[in-house]
Amino acid sequence: MAREAASRGNSGHDGAVIALISAAHFLSHFYQLVLPPLLPMMRAELGLSYSALGFALAVLSAVTAFGQTPIGVWADRTGAAPWLVAGNALMVVGTLGFAAANGLWLLMFAAAVAGLGNATIHPCDYAILSGSIRQERMGRAFSLHTAAGYAGFAAGPPAMILLEAWLGWRGALVAAALAGIPCVVAIALFARRLRSEAKPGRGLPPAHRLLCSRPILLLFLFMTLITMGGFGAQTFMVAALPTLHRVSIATAATALTVWLVASTLGTLAGGWIADRTGRHVAVVSAMMLSAGVLVSGLGLLRLDAAGVIALAASAGFALGVVMPSRDLIVRETAPPGTAGQVFGFVSSGLPLGQALAPAPLGLLMDLDLAWALFVVCGVVLAAAVLTVHGARAGQRAVPAPAE
Repeated sequence: MAREAASRGNSGHDGAVIALISAAHFLSHFYQLVLPPLLPMMRAELGLSYSALGFALAVLSAVTAFGQTPIGVWADRTGAAPWLVAGNALMVVGTLGFAAANGLWLLMFAAAVAGLGNATIHPCDYAILSGSIRQERMGRAFSLHTAAGYAGFAAGPPAMILLEAWLGWRGALVAAALAGIPCVVAIALFARRLRSEAKPGRGLPPAHRLLCSRPILLLFLFMTLITMGGFGAQTFMVAALPTLHRVSIATAATALTVWLVASTLGTLAGGWIADRTGRHVAVVSAMMLSAGVLVSGLGLLRLDAAGVIALAASAGFALGVVMPSRDLIVRETAPPGTAGQVFGFVSSGLPLGQALAPAPLGLLMDLDLAWALFVVCGVVLAAAVLTVHGARAGQRAVPAPAE
């Protein structure tokens, strides 16, 4: 009876931690997409060009990308919970800054504030999950965390469009900002339950030496490649599929939607799989190779509407299954007490991949080589398997703390 009670208590603690961290991840992704649906209205009122507005969005992404690693280092030293509270508060303040903006400079300042807040999410979330959740539930914890981020991306545009129709673009941003305050308060109130991993040992080398070790660099490359392949295919799917398969734009949009929904379902299934097997590299390899073949198939096979949708769903599901095992590989590679900085660094590959993919793939579209676009994305996804195996093979090269 005592053991069952302890198990129920642990279940309640794990559930509370996962709920709080997933809420923070949801808001992080939600806030990244509050501006894009409002750009036409902001352009009309502020008199700014789309390129200027796009520059503000680039500032947010750049600050996020460059801020993650140093924040991860400090979160490992001092505990991640205070940084997570501050980060969520900064995202709220940055969104209020967007609402108050009367020109480009204030807009860029607000973007920098929001980006700095967003930079806390990946290192702090993963450090807290690694230190607070029992090992047998870690895969499901990572899967729910990732799925919450997908949900935030999905909720952002429609919510902002509805709020703008009701409140105007400034009111919509104020409403979005206020919606984040309960999360800030909840994390602050439960901060003591959000335990990070134990602090790094004194024998651990400086962060730059740890993060420049071969396994960590290969995992950074893996994050970059999986984003380039998956994000690249998503970005041009609606434009490319009608040209290749003579399907309607509505069918192509449906294929993209189904891809995204299947990715979320695959992530949830991947958490269950990750908790029941220790062979995370094998899971990632099988799913990445499958995704590579399926994405290439979108460019090489002759498909009707049903075939396009089915292939897109299968590719999205396979990539979703990868995510929890991917995160567990990163966690297992990081020396004890370094989850924040390692996850912060390797996660910087996500915005890098998003920045690198569109231009060369757009060139293929301009050259009427839509089929090659999907083949390139498929090859990139399959090639990412080599980086995971290389990281695991060189795992002994990661400096470990002295005993």
